[in-house]
Amino acid sequence: MSALWIVLLAVGSLALGAAAAYWRTAARQPAAAAVARRSHVLYALAEGDIENVAHELEQIAEAEPGDATVFLALAALDRRRGRVERAKAIHRTVLAGADLAAELRVAAFVGLGRDLLAQGHQEAAVGALSRAISLAPQSLATLETLARALEQAGAWDRAAAAWERHEKLVPARRRRDSRIGRGHALAGQALAALDEGDARKAERLIVRALELAPDSGHVWTARARVASNLGDAAGSCLAWQRAWELTPAAATPLVGEALEAAAEIGGLPDLHERMLASLRSGEDAALVVALAQRLGASHPEAAIAALQRVRSRSPAAALSLVRLRLAQGQRDQALDAAMMELPPPIVVCRACAREMPRFRFRCDECGAWDSAINLDAHRRAEA
Repeated sequence: MSALWIVLLAVGSLALGAAAAYWRTAARQPAAAAVARRSHVLYALAEGDIENVAHELEQIAEAEPGDATVFLALAALDRRRGRVERAKAIHRTVLAGADLAAELRVAAFVGLGRDLLAQGHQEAAVGALSRAISLAPQSLATLETLARALEQAGAWDRAAAAWERHEKLVPARRRRDSRIGRGHALAGQALAALDEGDARKAERLIVRALELAPDSGHVWTARARVASNLGDAAGSCLAWQRAWELTPAAATPLVGEALEAAAEIGGLPDLHERMLASLRSGEDAALVVALAQRLGASHPEAAIAALQRVRSRSPAAALSLVRLRLAQGQRDQALDAAMMELPPPIVVCRACAREMPRFRFRCDECGAWDSAINLDAHRRAEA
């Protein structure tokens, strides 16, 4: 009898062990599937397959509705895909959770702030980001986003304070970016002071801004406007020259504004000399075209030489050269310039802005279809 009991006990123990092993395996299967799915999401994200990542995240969110991290990732992806309203709705739903972890609440407020910025609601974005900072005062990424939101909202004094605080928190190797950000904010404050009629305050602010961001076209433009307001012709002309040389893409409006300002304060001869110096040394086609169009009548030889220097990489420069040759009565040279082969236009992806060395209907970088656009045509359309 005892032997029978021993056998029964052994069989029972084996059955219990098998059952326990089965339940352990069954419990591991969903967890293993979830890990595999998340690994696939990471791989697809690294490959840039955004649409597939979004699809996978939606499936994970349905399977794990209590995981706020998945919803935050999906909202960030929606914003990148232009679905900002849905991103806002997800962020607000996550924030409504009473038991949301502190770090996730910060992330949700930051995400909501970025959604609002994407829609141009700067004041509301500042409010959301300020809440995030109050919850995580040492978060560098949150503080930087807040500083940029304050800039967009025109709250220059608060933006400068945010950048200053950012500079104190970041490692030494990153402090240059913080100082440049503060320089832009101080330049904004200087222009605001000009609008308020306090030119001396504007001058103090812009001097400090230049110390912080000496290579910024924006800051030099602000410096030029302050100097013009103060009647400082020499300082104004120098600042305008620095502005258009640092920001050649904006040369056309900057040169036009500089000429108007110089005409008011008597600095035209000095400004013309600086324009001529930039024309002779400039290598950026946009800058050369802007200056040549203004100086072609008074200094045709210098304008022609500069346009010839850059015409091979700029259809606008080639066209300006033809027009200038014709205006000078140089018909044969104008014909030669018109017959010159021009480089093909630069094609970029509208979705990710990457250059396409060879035209493709589908972008090799981000996978977007029918996204190839002519960069010059796109710039003209935006202007």
